[in-house]
Amino acid sequence: MGKIDKTPFIILMLLIFLFGSASIFKSSGILGNEIHSVEIAINGAIYLHLCASLLLGAFCRLATKHNICLGLPPTTILLVLLVIIDESLQFFIPLRQFSWLDMLVNVFGVLAGTYTINVILRLRSNIKNLS
Repeated sequence: MGKIDKTPFIILMLLIFLFGSASIFKSSGILGNEIHSVEIAINGAIYLHLCASLLLGAFCRLATKHNICLGLPPTTILLVLLVIIDESLQFFIPLRQFSWLDMLVNVFGVLAGTYTINVILRLRSNIKNLS
């Protein structure tokens, strides 16, 4: 999997646990009102999906610099699969509703977060090399 930076990887795992737990809790009816309150506070569930997926994508890139496909690290590829599986499972859960828009925003956010950090790191490296 390449060299893993421990601190960003631990933060990534904590974020996956946090956001994954929120999805599981909402699916099981536990803390559903509280999670819905957070969604309302940031103007809708779609913004929560976008913020969470951007953050996750950023930490995927920070956790490992090794790319395996399309300039993506293995952490990003695994996370894209996880968000697709999570959203797809909602089709079968009575308390949840499957949404193509949620899935698209999740995948876009993870990829955008990863590529944004990739660009920032590359620019930072180029600036260091000029000095």
